Amino acid sequence: MTVDTLDVDLLTPIDRYLAGQADMTVVERFAQRHAATLPDQARYYRDVVPVERPSPGQQYGFEVDLDACTGCKACVTACHNLNGLGSGESWRSVGLMHAGSEAAPRQQSVTTGCHHCVDPACMKGCPVNAYEKDPVTGIVVHLDDQCIGCRYCVLTCPYEVPRYNADLGIVRKCDLCAGRLAAGEAPACVQSCPNAAIRVSLVDVASAVSAAAAGPLVPGAPASTITVPTTLYRSARALPEAAPSASSTRSIAPGQSHPPLAVMLVLTQLAVGVALVGLAGRALAPPVLVDALRPATAAVALAAGIVALAASVCHLGRPLYAFRALLGLRCSWLSREIAAFVAFAVLTAGHGWALLVDAGRPVEPVLATSAVLVGVVGVGCSALVYAVTRRAWWALPRTVTKFALSSLALGSAAMLVATLASAAVIGGADGARTQAVLGRPLALVVAGVITVKLAAEAFFLLRHRRAGAPAELRRSALLLVGPLRAGTRRRFAAGVAAAVLTSALGVAGASGTVALVLAGAGFVALVGGELLERWQFFTAAAPARMPDGR
Repeated sequence: MTVDTLDVDLLTPIDRYLAGQADMTVVERFAQRHAATLPDQARYYRDVVPVERPSPGQQYGFEVDLDACTGCKACVTACHNLNGLGSGESWRSVGLMHAGSEAAPRQQSVTTGCHHCVDPACMKGCPVNAYEKDPVTGIVVHLDDQCIGCRYCVLTCPYEVPRYNADLGIVRKCDLCAGRLAAGEAPACVQSCPNAAIRVSLVDVASAVSAAAAGPLVPGAPASTITVPTTLYRSARALPEAAPSASSTRSIAPGQSHPPLAVMLVLTQLAVGVALVGLAGRALAPPVLVDALRPATAAVALAAGIVALAASVCHLGRPLYAFRALLGLRCSWLSREIAAFVAFAVLTAGHGWALLVDAGRPVEPVLATSAVLVGVVGVGCSALVYAVTRRAWWALPRTVTKFALSSLALGSAAMLVATLASAAVIGGADGARTQAVLGRPLALVVAGVITVKLAAEAFFLLRHRRAGAPAELRRSALLLVGPLRAGTRRRFAAGVAAAVLTSALGVAGASGTVALVLAGAGFVALVGGELLERWQFFTAAAPARMPDGR
């Protein structure tokens, strides 16, 4: 009953209000007519999502019909608008894959989003536990409030799905429009596709594991065995096994350089190296030099460690919440790395305190040894932080070797400067003996380690830039001699300069101010070269990617 059917004069204000509430709005009348006259349209909203919830052993996942995808990017636009993403931020993208032959070429559009993996690497690597995988639906959700913006999940995810939002200082990602699914509605990308190329289906987890072992999602994509993605790509026309991506030129573009992380890695390895070499040098140095070097060793190690931790905090999008990084000790190597270096700084500070208050021989050597052991563990954690991403350029043997040699070279070079400075202060016969017993061997060690590192890097470039080399490592080599060649030249120039200066010092046996100048210049060149190498460590990573570049 409406107001129009009643005698208006007989209605009380309450009657008018109730009658108005009983009347349908324009939107409600449209929806009623839509349901009554166009029932066939319901399939666009209901056939693309499962009616029932996942049973035990199942979860939600995307299903993509490659034959129906035209590359119109309606899914990208809908995802961006519905989720209120920032400029340049996208949780779904569309790329191209070239297949076929020159005589019969073929171009395939591939839409890509989060794959809501069975074993999500983003969740396992997060140091602040900012990811959750719903036990019923299997949807991997990012907890924005918990995130500190370290971006480690971008590295651990083989598909680089999480996207960093610089304005918010956090990463964000697709949650399969969980709220819409819970209400029986299709996700934005699914509902917007004009060809119904994307849908949400129920995925059998055991079948997803078997499919992951059979091969990647599409040719050229990262290995599915890393995370077991649940997205299913279907096509009536089988894609060639080695179909190259249309974005292959972008796939070998330099990666992000992460300067704060490069500085952190070099300085932590310097701190641990100088502590290690200083501890080992006690057996060779004269007693008078040992007393002079112990405070210098502790001071350099502590200063480098503190600056390194500060640099790592500068990398965060939300640095005020850096303390949360220890929450992931159970599963994240990044949390373990941070814990190890914080413990190293505390032990090194305790070592310095023991030297200042002359706490006695039993305390000081124990603190020095403990700091070295914890520091070595920290360097090992640093290597594992990158090795677990499964990128060939960051493989564990290569990364451990790089970091260990850097620690030895940097620590020896810093100790060389400290030794020569102390010898100059001591003077006389003790000073000359100090330089002969400890100074020259340290100079030769520095020159030798640098030479080994440069030779290994040159061998890598010569071996992997050629056709036939592993695809991922070949891309890294081509980056180093192509877009990154200026940095490669500077890195080799700095390394050669450091090796020449320190070897001249070790062979010629210069003394006094000349020796100290040579050692100082060699140390500066070495640090510069190591910073350039760490810059290459990040920028030359070129892992396999989906056709859209991720």
